[in-house]
Formats: sequence, structure tokens, C-alpha cells
Amino acid sequence: MTPGGERVRVSVAACPARPRAPAGDAVTAWVVDLARPPVPAEELLARLTPEEHARAVRYRIAKARDQFVIGRGLLRGLLGDALGLDPAAVPLAYLPSGKPVLSAGAPPLHFNITHTDGVLVLVAGARRVGVDVECVREMADAEGLVARYFSAAEATTFRELPNEQRAGAFFRGWTCKEAVIKAAGATVGCLAEFDVELDPARPPRVNAVRAPQLAGHGWALAEWLAFGTATVALAVEGASELVVE
Repeated sequence: MTPGGERVRVSVAACPARPRAPAGDAVTAWVVDLARPPVPAEELLARLTPEEHARAVRYRIAKARDQFVIGRGLLRGLLGDALGLDPAAVPLAYLPSGKPVLSAGAPPLHFNITHTDGVLVLVAGARRVGVDVECVREMADAEGLVARYFSAAEATTFRELPNEQRAGAFFRGWTCKEAVIKAAGATVGCLAEFDVELDPARPPRVNAVRAPQLAGHGWALAEWLAFGTATVALAVEGASELVVE
């Protein structure tokens, strides 16, 4: 399925201490090394609301707690700069899927955040955006996972690929599908209700959509590597092509 609209520029950069919303129709993706966040932990904590502080404390695993504090603190820094507010005062609401969005009446800034072991990615733009990141690795039962969670068309493509390409194809499919679902504010219940391109010889794209929850103005996809081993997939609504810079 080819989206309508225009080419959208995607700027990929290391995350600064206070990321700023991209201008015009551009999308920015900031990549964070979770072992070396750009802001001290105490400052990130100061950006959180009391409810978010309480949520952080409930994490029993330190790594998960740190991921939440770093991600939410950087996100609030971005939104605070865009709205001219103290980060802790930014009004966030949540979709039924759990995706955070700006409350009604705020400027039309869309954002999404994702992390995996050691890597966090934050994206923002004027269109609906979604992002996912995974560290590529060999999977013991990739074919079984594809058969269970992917569409029939994707499973056929996966089985036809050479064995040496299957790990990359699995993680491309998983990250691209998650990125679209997050952009739409849907849930993983839609995983098999649309098709993405798994063949690594072809550009990433959405080939078909059957789920009403994913309806929109079409979804353009892009992918790149972060820190050499983590594959990142980005979905942007209503663009004909994403140009990653």
C-alpha cells in the first residue's frame, strides 16, 4: 500500500539534553545510549510528575526503572520546550492502548518512544509517528513466531527466504509492524491484520491493511541501525516516502 502525501525528511541524531520539536513537516529521531543519558538522573527525575515518580518506584528491576525515568524525562523535556512549559507541567493523556499523547487543546505535535537493551529512541513530528527498536539476534523459533503472530502473506514470504536472511527478516517485520501499531495507537492484536515487506532486498513498506484500527492516510516506513546492532523502524502517517538523514 503506497501512502499518499509527500516525501518527509527524517533526521536521526544523538539525543541532546533538551531535544526540540522539528520544524515544518520534518520528523526527528533521537537515539540515546541508556548507559550514558544526556541528562543527569536527578534532573530527569525532577521533570517527572508525582504520579510518574510513584510509577518509577514501583519498578523492582533497576534497569526497567532507569529506562522509564530516562525516556519520560527526555520526552517531557521535548514537550516542555515545544509548549513553553515546565516539563513536569506538560499535560499528557493516554489512548486506550496506553500510548501517551498531548492532552486536547495542545499544539499538534506527535511523538513516540521505544527502547531495547541499552538503546532508547524518541521521535517527534507533525504527523502521527511510531517507532520500535530491537537488537537483531538469532531466534530459536522465528518461523513459529511468524506463523503465530504475522499474517499469512508474511509467513509465506518468510519461508521462501534463505536461512541466513531470516533473522533480519523477522526483526524487520516485528519492528515495522510495532512501529505502525504504535503510530496508529492500536494494540498488538492487530499484528496479523496488515502486511509489511519482509524481504531485505526490498525497501520497507506496508503492503496491505485490513484492520480498521490502522486506517488513516497510509503509512510510510523507514529503517536504520543504531549502534551497529539495533534495528530501528519508523512509521509516519500520510507520507509517500521517508528520507533518512
